[in-house]
Amino acid sequence: MAPRTHLLEILEPEDFSGRNPLHVEGEGLIRGGNGAFYYLLRLNGDGFEIDGESISQLLVLPRYNEDPITAVQDSSCTVIIEQVLPGCALRPGQAFSYHDIRHWGVGRIRPNGNGGS
Repeated sequence: MAPRTHLLEILEPEDFSGRNPLHVEGEGLIRGGNGAFYYLLRLNGDGFEIDGESISQLLVLPRYNEDPITAVQDSSCTVIIEQVLPGCALRPGQAFSYHDIRHWGVGRIRPNGNGGS
């Protein structure tokens, strides 16, 4: 099965000056300590920097409670964006600690249409 590719448009922080939208690849679902499912994303290419730290993975989850996690994977959806901190490499099905991530912003994810979902 081909990986799901998406475009992640950064809406907040409003002063984000990096490439936008980001080209990302869905790695799968991962459950947080609060019981919520997050969608693990890998940045295509070399990643980018936030506050001088190199970021290669992000977690997203629906911003609105009525949106199911499948909306993040399969359609267009407003999302909360968490950065996976440098030195951490998350994998689907593996537990993660909230010490491994940092809240970063809000965005909108949609399927890329160039392969994947």
